[in-house]
Amino acid sequence: MRKTTQVAALLAAFGGGMFVNWALAQVTTSDDPLIIEPTHYKVRFENDRVRVLEGFDAPGEKIAMHGHPDTLMVVLSPFKRKLTLGNGKVLETESKPGDVRWMPKQAHAGENIGDTETRALFIEFKQPAR
Repeated sequence: MRKTTQVAALLAAFGGGMFVNWALAQVTTSDDPLIIEPTHYKVRFENDRVRVLEGFDAPGEKIAMHGHPDTLMVVLSPFKRKLTLGNGKVLETESKPGDVRWMPKQAHAGENIGDTETRALFIEFKQPAR
């Protein structure tokens, strides 16, 4: 049995604004982007309520399948990405600096299909203690 993480990230594999509430894979410790793609994510802040990740990759780079809890993404640089969601659906999205997007809990893989570096902050919301 996999243990569910209590972390959330801003900018999950650099998701875009086309997200709706799909039933996607549960985020677990083995889905954590810091474990799966440590060269593409950096913790910028963390406390008992949120974790803020900075995500980045270069044109042509791919990010393996990973998960994020409910997340608010803040775009830092313009980018174009292809996302493969946990349910197999494939999306292409473009973002510009200053875009802010809500991403419900999900799993996805990403690919930078543009000609600029992807940079974004992912504010992941942790589950409140019970």
